[in-house]
Amino acid sequence: MGWEQRGNRRHYYTARRVGGRVVKEYVPDAVAPLAAQLAAEQRAERDAERAAIAQARAELDALADVVAPLDELAGLLHRAAMIAAGYHKHKGQWRKRRG
Repeated sequence: MGWEQRGNRRHYYTARRVGGRVVKEYVPDAVAPLAAQLAAEQRAERDAERAAIAQARAELDALADVVAPLDELAGLLHRAAMIAAGYHKHKGQWRKRRG
């Protein structure tokens, strides 16, 4: 989306995908400034949303780093309990030992 120079005049076009192809549509000069302003506002909203998602992802990654040792300990306790109950791992599955 944006302004394009055609000859000695500037025109505003919007772009959208139709069937995998990009199609440009001309915006009349009367509403072009408003369309450009709306597009800028939408772009700013998308950027703010991306920043919020990145912040949330960073917080979750920090939390995962805190929880990782507890996860390891729980896995170790689970394995110990299964072995104590007479199970063993065969091709990634817990199976009761025969006999």
